[in-house]
Amino acid sequence: MRGTAEFEDLKALVSQGAIHSLAGIAPGQIQPSSLDLTLSEEAYRLPGSVLPLAGEQVGDLARELALERVDLSKPVCLARNQVYLVRVREELALPAGVEAYCNGKSSTGRVDLATRVLTDGTPRYDRVPPGYRGQLWIELIPRSFHIVVQAGVAVNQAIVFSGRHVLDQAAMLDRHVRSPMMFVGSITCGAESIFDGRLTMTADLDRDIVGYVAKPTHLPLDLSKIAAHRGEDFFEPVRRPTGGYLFLEQNRFYILATRERIVVPGDLACEMVPFEATAGEFRAHYAGFFDPGWGIKDGKAVGAPAVLEVRPHQDGLILRHGQPICAMAYEVLSRPCTRLYGVCGNTYADQSGPRLSKHFA
Repeated sequence: MRGTAEFEDLKALVSQGAIHSLAGIAPGQIQPSSLDLTLSEEAYRLPGSVLPLAGEQVGDLARELALERVDLSKPVCLARNQVYLVRVREELALPAGVEAYCNGKSSTGRVDLATRVLTDGTPRYDRVPPGYRGQLWIELIPRSFHIVVQAGVAVNQAIVFSGRHVLDQAAMLDRHVRSPMMFVGSITCGAESIFDGRLTMTADLDRDIVGYVAKPTHLPLDLSKIAAHRGEDFFEPVRRPTGGYLFLEQNRFYILATRERIVVPGDLACEMVPFEATAGEFRAHYAGFFDPGWGIKDGKAVGAPAVLEVRPHQDGLILRHGQPICAMAYEVLSRPCTRLYGVCGNTYADQSGPRLSKHFA
């Protein structure tokens, strides 16, 4: 395998035991170019975040620092703004030169649940070193809501690669000219939309409902219950700003959408990354992976917007329609994907604007 693993590569790694779990790897965990990571029964509430140093085991740190042991063999409510460390059911025995990178699932990001993966002896979040053999742990911090979880729930995902190849400026320009990957309406975006090898996307404030903002609530949100919650209990709609300026309050959580629609061809995968930092102070919690096939409908590259999970940290933010808000970095798969996103009924394949997570009716 050379490049980022796609569906068949991931299946092979599972069959070879490089990715394994005592609970078994369910077929639905293997996505077109990523693997869903699920929670085990073992969890701890900690006084804060922690990273292991070289030679340290994450499990030892969790047990030493724990304020309490949490048993996820049954549904448990994780309190807002508390830090939890949970062992992942999946374990790794990666071949030499093969590594992984983790990111929150889209449904997790849309309920403002922050997730970060830790590995033994690695003082970095979300990075699994080449040839890693051992457990994975995941830090969970509910930000806006109390969150109910239990063993088996998937809150994070991993891409696996050997020699990750992210397209540079010249390669992106060439691909976009030959087969456009971003549109506004029926118009193909020009070369000026590509900067540092990334497609630059902007905010869409030209619709009746431009997004949603989390509201204070005592109600818990259960991640195991799909289409079972009322949106109005957790979010308020954000309407088109009458004067053209949308004010995002500091430390409030918003769901917005991009004006542009993107396509992820079958031989590429994509990651949403923050827009270039010198454009202004802006932070967002992104659920970042877009699988091959995103924006492809009935074999045609029509594009689909991206949904953003936004939280201004330092100050309030004044946002306008068409303002750059995020960017898309594309990477090469080991081979064209045999199972494109949307073919098997993926949750957000048909989204056309800001949308709450799958947990809402």
